[in-house]
Amino acid sequence: MKISLYSLSLSDRTPVQVVELAKKYGCDGIEWWCRENGHVDRVNLEKSAKEISSIMDGSELEVAGLSPYFDFSENKDILARLFEAAQILGARNIRCHSYAFTGEIPVQELMRRQRGWLEAVVIPEAQRAGVRIMIEQHHNQICCTPNACRELVDGLPEENIGVIFDPGNSLFEGYTRPEYAISVIGKYLSHVHVKSARPVAEKGAVPSGRRYPMEFGAIASGDLDYEKIVAVLKAKGFNGFLSLEALDGRPGEQKMEQDILFLRKLVDSAE
Repeated sequence: MKISLYSLSLSDRTPVQVVELAKKYGCDGIEWWCRENGHVDRVNLEKSAKEISSIMDGSELEVAGLSPYFDFSENKDILARLFEAAQILGARNIRCHSYAFTGEIPVQELMRRQRGWLEAVVIPEAQRAGVRIMIEQHHNQICCTPNACRELVDGLPEENIGVIFDPGNSLFEGYTRPEYAISVIGKYLSHVHVKSARPVAEKGAVPSGRRYPMEFGAIASGDLDYEKIVAVLKAKGFNGFLSLEALDGRPGEQKMEQDILFLRKLVDSAE
């Protein structure tokens, strides 16, 4: 298994600083945040991708992925430009969310819409570009559980579609034991986001149907047993990236010092 940093964790740092910190703390790669004014600027994709590629050159860091934001109406031309930027970066993996679920439209209808978009538009372009779209397990979206992720992608070519297992998101909605989650996702498991949270009494986001707020923080002090999660991933033969997505308010370098070093210790112990 390899360790990467999702650069959104360092949203206040420049791409040069992100690369410097990733190297300093022993990361194997970087997953790049891609949106308007992100580290990879969605408005100036080609120019921004070339700049990041130049910054990465000689760093010995891999590009673990590109993480844009979709509204699931993107046509082939839009996807082609995005996939070209991924190719410039050397990014094979591209993150994709699923439809937000508010209760107004039935889940199965939203599943049908997104599956249709994937089949008709995304997969053909991904095959042409040699990239893989990864559906992220995410709370408040239709793919909030491992089962929902698998339902959306099942039967599609795993060379071009995968699933991001995100146990941190599942603390807000969709938690299952890691053994179960990884078994359900199966051959589509392509990437893991690493973050954690814990119930708190005084502040934080309260998941729907629950009473106590949840607060993101250091993975060592959160409610997830990452030693167990890493062990299960190893037992299942996962050799992809564990990508730190630290969304709390700690200073950027503190996140690296606390979380990346903790994660490295777990991975090295599991080898």
